[in-house]
Amino acid sequence: MAYRLGVDVGGTFTDLLLFNDADGSCWRHKTPSTPHDSSEGILVGVRAICEKAGIAASDIEVFLHGTTVATNAVLEGKGARVGLVVTEGYRQMMQVARSLVPGGLAAWIVWPKPEPLAKLEDTVEVKGRLDAQGRELRPLDEADIRAQLQLLKARGIEALTISLMNAYVNGVHESRVAELAAEILPDVPVSLSHVVLPEMQEYERTLTTVANASVRPIVSRYVRNLRSKLRELGMQGRISLLRSDGGLMSSEAAEEKPVSLL
Repeated sequence: MAYRLGVDVGGTFTDLLLFNDADGSCWRHKTPSTPHDSSEGILVGVRAICEKAGIAASDIEVFLHGTTVATNAVLEGKGARVGLVVTEGYRQMMQVARSLVPGGLAAWIVWPKPEPLAKLEDTVEVKGRLDAQGRELRPLDEADIRAQLQLLKARGIEALTISLMNAYVNGVHESRVAELAAEILPDVPVSLSHVVLPEMQEYERTLTTVANASVRPIVSRYVRNLRSKLRELGMQGRISLLRSDGGLMSSEAAEEKPVSLL
């Protein structure tokens, strides 16, 4: 028989729902969450609900999981230190941002502007430019790029965002910078704007990609740990995580684009 298991981790309780695709029967279980390591509470719940249904964990073909690990990292300021690579002349993009201020008339007087997830001192510019059609106007200066990446390495960044002008049309420059980053920062995860959000409007594209980079290390650790423990329990089925738009993504995709969980 084919079984699907849904698991939602909250701050106090972890809720589980097991569904039998063959006959429509289902089982529910609630167990205390374990904030220090959510996988512990999940495994306790998986064992308990499997016992209720009289099945083994290996009978579960689909594991559906809702988690706020990415959201918590942003709200609690526990994201990674992000280095940002931008096109020459756009170093203060995150600080300038947009002029729109939430709230009513004169809200700007009392609105504290949030700190960007990528600090100005962790932002570097690189030479090279594509036009609006994705054609190269100026080639990359690879010697300069290597020097800028060395600066970010010295500052101790934990994740890297590369967001260049018009990259949503042609990602060739971003991809080359990523190749150089892999040589200089081999252990640092790299997020490319033309991969994360291939859309126009450089600020929104950069902001989204920086957010992706910020939560990527913590989400990757969380997903790998959970996947490993579920495999040890005997569950070999597909593991999917709930996206913020209500859809699902594989655990592997969640490691690469965790911003979709926000």
